[in-house]
Amino acid sequence: MAIGLTLYLAVPTQNLLLLLFCGLAAIGTDAIVRHHPSANFQRLDDTALFLFVPVLFMLSVGVFMKDVSEGYWNGLVGIGSVVPFWMILRAEYDSVDLQSPRYQSARLVLNGATYVIAFLFFATIYDFDLSLFTAAFAAGIVSVLLAIEVLREEAMDTTRTILYSLAIGVLLAEAAWSTHFLPLDNSAAAVFLLLAFYLLSGLMHNYLGRRLNAQTMSEFGAVALVGVAIIIVAQAT
Repeated sequence: MAIGLTLYLAVPTQNLLLLLFCGLAAIGTDAIVRHHPSANFQRLDDTALFLFVPVLFMLSVGVFMKDVSEGYWNGLVGIGSVVPFWMILRAEYDSVDLQSPRYQSARLVLNGATYVIAFLFFATIYDFDLSLFTAAFAAGIVSVLLAIEVLREEAMDTTRTILYSLAIGVLLAEAAWSTHFLPLDNSAAAVFLLLAFYLLSGLMHNYLGRRLNAQTMSEFGAVALVGVAIIIVAQAT
């Protein structure tokens, strides 16, 4: 996968190459999680919820770095991506068994990767200067797919996980729509969407896990205030 990403970054205008390796990432991840000793995947779509982060990692890194890097940096990023990609695959494998001693560390890696991928996508959306509707739609779709990874930890059935993730995606699409009417530059708007995604996915995750209380809400509220303050200060300077 790292070699494929390096080839994509080195060869101009070969978008189909990136899509090809995203497909290979999905196939490879499917094979890896199905071979877990605790796995009981029978149907083709049983592993669907495990595929979003590896595929979106390849796609986000490829699109983002194609836009911001050039020359030797492309090679370094492409080859260096083997480390985070391996960590994500290992975490997906360990997250199959909820009773595994490595499950919590796997969730930590996957949640961290989810927020990094979200930022890369949000930043790319604004760098491409998309239309109002297209940018909002893209932010919503990406948020739905990434929210699935965060919410599947609650071991709900696939349909419920997707429905709750759709709710988050709709709210993020509305947030992306609103940024076009705010005096924010591209980086600040991407951070604003990342903050919104973190709050919505985190609150929903705690709500579904029956952990949403006054303390949890105050903690997320504090994060929101600090994040907004940082954005305001950055814009003012």
